[in-house]
Amino acid sequence: MNLTAEFSGAPVDAVQQENRRTVLIADADPMFCSGLRRALEEELGRYEVVAEAGTPAEVTRLLRGTEPELVVMDLALARNLGLRADRLGGLLPRPPKVVLLTDGGCRDGLDEALDAGARGFVTRDLDAGLLGAVLCHVLADGCAIAPEVFGGLMNRTAGCQAQFARAHHRIRLLNDSERHVLQLLGHGFENAQIAEELHLSRASVKTYVSRLLSKLHLENRTQAALVANETGLAGRA
Repeated sequence: MNLTAEFSGAPVDAVQQENRRTVLIADADPMFCSGLRRALEEELGRYEVVAEAGTPAEVTRLLRGTEPELVVMDLALARNLGLRADRLGGLLPRPPKVVLLTDGGCRDGLDEALDAGARGFVTRDLDAGLLGAVLCHVLADGCAIAPEVFGGLMNRTAGCQAQFARAHHRIRLLNDSERHVLQLLGHGFENAQIAEELHLSRASVKTYVSRLLSKLHLENRTQAALVANETGLAGRA
Protein backbone atom coordinates (compact mmCIF):
# COMPACT_ATOMS: atom_id res chain seq x y z
CA MET A 1 0.00 0.00 0.00
CA ASN A 2 1.42 3.38 -0.99
CA LEU A 3 -1.01 6.13 -0.10
CA THR A 4 1.52 8.72 1.02
CA ALA A 5 4.38 8.64 -1.44
CA GLU A 6 3.39 11.69 -3.48
CA PHE A 7 1.63 13.81 -0.86
CA SER A 8 3.12 16.91 0.73
CA GLY A 9 0.16 18.79 2.17
CA ALA A 10 -0.32 21.09 5.16
CA PRO A 11 0.94 19.84 8.54
CA VAL A 12 -1.61 18.20 10.77
CA ASP A 13 -1.29 20.83 13.49
CA ALA A 14 -2.46 23.49 11.02
CA VAL A 15 -5.88 21.85 10.83
CA GLN A 16 -8.33 22.46 13.63
CA GLN A 17 -9.65 19.29 15.24
CA GLU A 18 -13.25 20.41 15.07
CA ASN A 19 -13.09 20.67 11.28
CA ARG A 20 -12.16 17.03 10.75
CA ARG A 21 -14.61 14.79 8.90
CA THR A 22 -15.45 11.43 10.43
CA VAL A 23 -14.60 8.22 8.55
CA LEU A 24 -15.29 4.51 9.03
CA ILE A 25 -12.72 2.22 7.36
CA ALA A 26 -14.01 -1.21 6.37
CA ASP A 27 -11.46 -3.73 5.11
CA ALA A 28 -10.53 -7.27 6.09
CA ASP A 29 -6.80 -6.48 6.01
CA PRO A 30 -5.78 -4.85 9.33
CA MET A 31 -2.46 -3.62 7.92
CA PHE A 32 -4.25 -1.86 5.08
CA CYS A 33 -6.66 -0.30 7.59
CA SER A 34 -3.72 0.92 9.66
CA GLY A 35 -2.02 2.48 6.64
CA LEU A 36 -5.22 4.12 5.47
CA ARG A 37 -5.87 5.51 8.95
CA ARG A 38 -2.38 6.99 9.00
CA ALA A 39 -2.87 8.56 5.59
CA LEU A 40 -6.22 10.09 6.58
CA GLU A 41 -5.30 11.31 10.05
CA GLU A 42 -1.60 12.14 9.77
CA GLU A 43 -0.72 12.84 6.13
CA LEU A 44 -4.00 14.38 5.03
CA GLY A 45 -4.79 15.52 8.56
CA ARG A 46 -8.39 16.51 7.87
CA TYR A 47 -10.16 13.30 8.83
CA GLU A 48 -10.90 11.41 12.03
CA VAL A 49 -11.18 7.63 11.74
CA VAL A 50 -13.92 6.76 14.23
CA ALA A 51 -13.75 2.98 13.70
CA GLU A 52 -12.23 0.14 11.68
CA ALA A 53 -14.37 -2.81 10.61
CA GLY A 54 -13.10 -6.11 9.24
CA THR A 55 -16.29 -8.15 8.91
CA PRO A 56 -19.85 -7.52 7.67
CA ALA A 57 -21.16 -7.79 11.24
CA GLU A 58 -18.66 -5.18 12.44
CA VAL A 59 -19.62 -2.84 9.59
CA THR A 60 -23.29 -3.01 10.54
CA ARG A 61 -22.62 -2.53 14.25
CA LEU A 62 -20.08 0.26 13.89
CA LEU A 63 -22.10 2.16 11.31
CA ARG A 64 -24.95 2.41 13.80
CA GLY A 65 -22.64 3.16 16.70
CA THR A 66 -20.53 5.89 15.11
CA GLU A 67 -22.69 7.34 12.27
CA PRO A 68 -19.66 8.53 10.22
CA GLU A 69 -19.83 11.07 7.43
CA LEU A 70 -17.76 8.83 5.15
CA VAL A 71 -17.31 5.10 4.73
CA VAL A 72 -14.23 3.87 2.86
CA MET A 73 -14.87 0.18 2.21
CA ASP A 74 -13.31 -2.69 0.30
CA LEU A 75 -15.56 -3.84 -2.55
CA ALA A 76 -15.31 -7.50 -1.49
CA LEU A 77 -16.49 -6.66 2.01
CA ALA A 78 -19.33 -4.57 0.60
CA ARG A 79 -20.38 -7.52 -1.53
CA ASN A 80 -20.43 -9.71 1.56
CA LEU A 81 -22.91 -7.22 3.01
CA GLY A 82 -25.08 -7.68 -0.06
CA LEU A 83 -24.01 -4.36 -1.62
CA ARG A 84 -27.36 -2.76 -0.88
CA ALA A 85 -27.94 0.84 0.05
CA ASP A 86 -29.63 -0.05 3.34
CA ARG A 87 -26.62 -2.13 4.38
CA LEU A 88 -24.15 0.65 3.52
CA GLY A 89 -25.71 2.99 6.04
CA GLY A 90 -28.67 4.12 3.96
CA LEU A 91 -31.10 3.72 6.85
CA LEU A 92 -29.18 5.98 9.23
CA PRO A 93 -30.63 9.43 10.03
CA ARG A 94 -27.67 10.94 8.18
CA PRO A 95 -26.50 8.34 5.65
CA PRO A 96 -22.73 8.38 5.07
CA LYS A 97 -21.09 8.92 1.69
CA VAL A 98 -19.58 5.61 0.59
CA VAL A 99 -16.32 5.19 -1.32
CA LEU A 100 -15.53 1.64 -2.44
CA LEU A 101 -12.00 0.36 -3.05
CA THR A 102 -11.12 -2.05 -5.84
CA ASP A 103 -7.91 -3.72 -6.97
CA GLY A 104 -6.15 -2.34 -10.04
CA GLY A 105 -8.21 -0.77 -12.81
CA CYS A 106 -10.93 -3.41 -12.77
CA ARG A 107 -14.44 -2.08 -13.27
CA ASP A 108 -16.14 -5.29 -12.11
CA GLY A 109 -18.79 -4.27 -9.63
CA LEU A 110 -18.98 -0.62 -10.72
CA ASP A 111 -22.59 -0.72 -11.86
CA GLU A 112 -23.83 -2.56 -8.77
CA ALA A 113 -21.81 -0.23 -6.54
CA LEU A 114 -23.43 2.85 -8.08
CA ASP A 115 -26.85 1.23 -7.86
CA ALA A 116 -26.22 0.67 -4.15
CA GLY A 117 -25.55 4.39 -3.73
CA ALA A 118 -21.74 4.46 -3.58
CA ARG A 119 -20.31 7.87 -4.48
CA GLY A 120 -16.77 6.70 -5.15
CA PHE A 121 -15.17 3.69 -6.84
CA VAL A 122 -11.39 3.95 -6.74
CA THR A 123 -8.26 1.81 -6.61
CA ARG A 124 -6.70 0.66 -3.34
CA ASP A 125 -3.25 2.02 -4.28
CA LEU A 126 -4.42 5.61 -4.81
CA ASP A 127 -1.85 8.08 -3.42
CA ALA A 128 -2.86 10.34 -0.55
CA GLY A 129 -3.09 13.57 -2.56
CA LEU A 130 -5.67 12.15 -4.96
CA LEU A 131 -7.43 10.29 -2.16
CA GLY A 132 -7.94 13.60 -0.38
CA ALA A 133 -9.33 15.13 -3.57
CA VAL A 134 -11.68 12.19 -4.02
CA LEU A 135 -13.04 12.42 -0.48
CA CYS A 136 -13.57 16.17 -0.72
CA HIS A 137 -15.37 15.72 -4.04
CA VAL A 138 -17.58 12.97 -2.62
CA LEU A 139 -18.38 15.02 0.50
CA ALA A 140 -19.49 17.81 -1.84
CA ASP A 141 -21.96 15.36 -3.46
CA GLY A 142 -19.66 14.54 -6.36
CA CYS A 143 -19.07 11.10 -7.85
CA ALA A 144 -15.46 9.91 -8.35
CA ILE A 145 -14.75 6.90 -10.55
CA ALA A 146 -11.41 5.22 -11.31
CA PRO A 147 -11.27 4.69 -15.10
CA GLU A 148 -10.57 1.15 -16.32
CA VAL A 149 -8.17 2.16 -19.10
CA PHE A 150 -5.54 4.37 -17.44
CA GLY A 151 -4.29 5.09 -13.94
CA GLY A 152 -5.50 8.11 -12.02
CA LEU A 153 -8.95 9.44 -11.39
CA MET A 154 -11.70 11.43 -13.08
CA ASN A 155 -15.41 12.06 -12.87
CA ARG A 156 -17.70 9.43 -14.41
CA THR A 157 -18.87 11.93 -17.04
CA ALA A 158 -15.38 13.02 -18.09
CA GLY A 159 -14.21 12.69 -21.66
CA CYS A 160 -10.95 10.93 -22.44
CA GLN A 161 -7.28 11.03 -21.53
CA ALA A 162 -6.62 13.56 -24.30
CA GLN A 163 -8.71 16.07 -22.36
CA PHE A 164 -6.21 15.94 -19.51
CA ALA A 165 -3.26 16.17 -21.85
CA ARG A 166 -4.69 19.43 -23.21
CA ALA A 167 -5.24 20.69 -19.67
CA HIS A 168 -1.56 20.07 -18.88
CA HIS A 169 -0.55 22.45 -21.68
CA ARG A 170 -3.11 25.07 -20.67
CA ILE A 171 -1.70 25.44 -17.13
CA ARG A 172 0.55 28.16 -18.52
CA LEU A 173 -2.59 30.29 -18.98
CA LEU A 174 -3.18 30.41 -15.21
CA ASN A 175 -2.01 33.38 -13.19
CA ASP A 176 -0.03 32.84 -9.97
CA SER A 177 -3.12 32.86 -7.72
CA GLU A 178 -4.99 30.37 -9.89
CA ARG A 179 -1.94 28.15 -10.05
CA HIS A 180 -1.65 28.19 -6.25
CA VAL A 181 -5.33 27.30 -5.87
CA LEU A 182 -4.86 24.43 -8.35
CA GLN A 183 -1.90 23.19 -6.29
CA LEU A 184 -4.05 23.11 -3.13
CA LEU A 185 -6.86 21.34 -4.99
CA GLY A 186 -4.27 18.71 -5.81
CA HIS A 187 -3.74 18.23 -2.08
CA GLY A 188 -7.48 17.74 -1.55
CA PHE A 189 -8.13 21.11 0.13
CA GLU A 190 -11.73 22.30 0.42
CA ASN A 191 -12.62 25.93 -0.35
CA ALA A 192 -12.61 26.94 3.32
CA GLN A 193 -9.12 25.50 3.78
CA ILE A 194 -7.84 27.20 0.62
CA ALA A 195 -9.28 30.49 1.86
CA GLU A 196 -7.47 30.11 5.18
CA GLU A 197 -4.20 29.06 3.55
CA LEU A 198 -4.16 31.96 1.05
CA HIS A 199 -5.87 34.54 3.28
CA LEU A 200 -8.76 34.96 0.85
CA SER A 201 -12.52 35.05 1.21
CA ARG A 202 -14.44 31.92 0.33
CA ALA A 203 -16.17 33.84 -2.45
CA SER A 204 -12.78 34.70 -3.96
CA VAL A 205 -11.67 31.07 -3.78
CA LYS A 206 -14.88 29.97 -5.50
CA THR A 207 -14.18 32.49 -8.26
CA TYR A 208 -10.59 31.27 -8.68
CA VAL A 209 -11.74 27.64 -8.88
CA SER A 210 -14.38 28.44 -11.49
CA ARG A 211 -11.89 30.48 -13.50
CA LEU A 212 -9.16 27.84 -13.53
CA LEU A 213 -11.63 25.10 -14.47
CA SER A 214 -12.74 27.25 -17.39
CA LYS A 215 -9.18 27.97 -18.51
CA LEU A 216 -8.21 24.30 -18.31
CA HIS A 217 -11.45 23.14 -19.97
CA LEU A 218 -12.21 20.83 -17.03
CA GLU A 219 -15.57 19.92 -15.53
CA ASN A 220 -14.91 19.65 -11.81
CA ARG A 221 -12.46 19.86 -8.91
CA THR A 222 -11.54 16.18 -9.06
CA GLN A 223 -10.33 16.53 -12.64
CA ALA A 224 -8.33 19.60 -11.57
CA ALA A 225 -6.77 17.61 -8.71
CA LEU A 226 -5.78 14.88 -11.16
CA VAL A 227 -4.09 17.42 -13.45
CA ALA A 228 -2.28 19.00 -10.50
CA ASN A 229 -0.90 15.62 -9.43
CA GLU A 230 -0.09 14.31 -12.92
CA THR A 231 1.92 17.44 -13.76
CA GLY A 232 3.73 17.46 -10.41
CA LEU A 233 2.25 20.83 -9.46
CA ALA A 234 0.70 19.43 -6.28
CA GLY A 235 4.09 18.26 -5.06
CA ARG A 236 5.81 21.62 -5.33
CA ALA A 237 6.44 23.80 -2.32
